[in-house]
Amino acid sequence: MSPHRSSKKSRRQRPPVRELIRSLTAHQVNTLTELRRIERIAASCEDEEDARAFQEPMTLAWANYVTSNQFLIELHGLTPNYPFCGDIVQDAHLRVLNDPESNRSWNTAWLCLVKIRDDGLIPP
Repeated sequence: MSPHRSSKKSRRQRPPVRELIRSLTAHQVNTLTELRRIERIAASCEDEEDARAFQEPMTLAWANYVTSNQFLIELHGLTPNYPFCGDIVQDAHLRVLNDPESNRSWNTAWLCLVKIRDDGLIPP
């Protein structure tokens, strides 16, 4: 089978855009792995209307991920040698919310990590 055919087949196996958006708005998705999976699908939308439809639900899902403490839980699991705590994540999140440049991504977790790094919230 040609690679072109297999990519078409995998595209057909994706859940419909509406179903993914519904899962985001219902907070059924709240892990880094699942949010990134849906984010990749959203970023690869060829239909402009579908891409726009993802914007608000994706932004809200990432914000929920950060504020629900799931982000902190996964940070502890992924980086056990770094002293992440709820106060650092909350401080970074507030800095993101107050930063006019934060609209460059819907991925609040990534924006928080950038703030933690750039603002030196965790000593090197």
